[in-house]
Amino acid sequence: MSNNIRDTIYNTAINGSMINYGDTVVIGVSGGADSMCLLHFLLSVRNELKLKLVVAHINHNLRGKEALRDQKFVERACDNLSVECRVLSADINKISADTGQSSEECGRKIRYEFFNKLAGKNGKIATAHTLSDNAETILFNIARGTGLKGITGIPRTRENIIRPIIDITRQQVEEYCQKNNIEYVTDSTNLTNDYSRNKIRNTVVPVLKDINPAFEHTISRLSIIANQHLTTITALAQSLLDNARVKNGYSCKVLSNADDTLLKQAVILLLQGCGCKSYEEKHINLIHNIIIKEQGAVQLANNHTATASQGILRIHKNKSNQNTQKECELFKNKTLFVINNKKVMVKIMTKQEFDENVKVHNLLVKNSLDYDIISFDTLIRTRQPKDVFKQQGRGVTKTLKKLFIEAKVPAEIRDTLPVIAIENRVLWVSGFGASQECAVTDKTKNVAVISVE
Repeated sequence: MSNNIRDTIYNTAINGSMINYGDTVVIGVSGGADSMCLLHFLLSVRNELKLKLVVAHINHNLRGKEALRDQKFVERACDNLSVECRVLSADINKISADTGQSSEECGRKIRYEFFNKLAGKNGKIATAHTLSDNAETILFNIARGTGLKGITGIPRTRENIIRPIIDITRQQVEEYCQKNNIEYVTDSTNLTNDYSRNKIRNTVVPVLKDINPAFEHTISRLSIIANQHLTTITALAQSLLDNARVKNGYSCKVLSNADDTLLKQAVILLLQGCGCKSYEEKHINLIHNIIIKEQGAVQLANNHTATASQGILRIHKNKSNQNTQKECELFKNKTLFVINNKKVMVKIMTKQEFDENVKVHNLLVKNSLDYDIISFDTLIRTRQPKDVFKQQGRGVTKTLKKLFIEAKVPAEIRDTLPVIAIENRVLWVSGFGASQECAVTDKTKNVAVISVE
């Protein structure tokens, strides 16, 4: 039986290309049956594949003497097996209190930072998640309330993380250890029902296995199917976003014409893309509603807001008084400015040089103005309440506020755009170009070409 189990692991890890010839593999080893099984298997193929193996053990200092016992056990085992062992001791409770993170979240962050440091740029990280862990994770997600993503379970691979024993159950792990005389330690907290995951493992799973002995394999097939569906829906949702993309955001009209399932998945992609990961179903539904109505705002975590205005959906970070400083400088005779963290560069050239460059870069026209008619009291700054602007070729003078509204410039960036002005008379605006009075003409002798990074 153990040979069949090893064949299953080999098929997953080697034939499934999780591990390749010459790889450096960092193995997360707690000392439990799962991780010792994983270590034994990788050692069995080390010479065959010329692998560099490094064992990583983290003592979270949460279980007192028992945690130290586990650390010593792993160190002795690695010494006997002639494999490199690296140990990190971290006071998770203290770090958790200092950072405000939960101990579980804090422990995970510490673990993977340590693993990645050992793995380096091209190394892989092997963790000992099993088919049983996958089933428990899916049940846990269902109990908390989940979408399709939660049913996909534990990914077989993620970036440089691999899970070679994900296709065998915990019972098979223990059988493998018994047949191969592999010693391991048992975490006493796994035997109690003090944690939600333990309750699922010790009480729920046995009942489901009584109904269907192959329950763990059955739910694994469910996770594979769910992942296939999610992959398809995600691709369609990304295509929807690509079609809805407009200047400064996404067209509410295009988004609202899509099926609700695709629209909500598109919202999820937007939230994930902007770094706003702490969202709930209610946030997705609220954003869905403002898209349909084409107006409204939804406050999100991480200082983000979703807004629908003038038919455009945007998800943006909220403005901060610290970030929106009212910097201003004299414009004349200087070629580099920093306005609201935007680098503004000015290049002065003759009209002849300008004309030659315009033939190659016609965008220069929008970013240029007649330098000689700029007075020495001209400022480069951000907008002020009474600013007015007469855009070249339009013949109409407007307030900057009205100009930005008509052009659908997002409200959150209006106060950050560099402008060049004399008092409240604006001569140039980032994204709009020069005013009528400062436009480059045949009479211009010297041209200021402006670029904003």
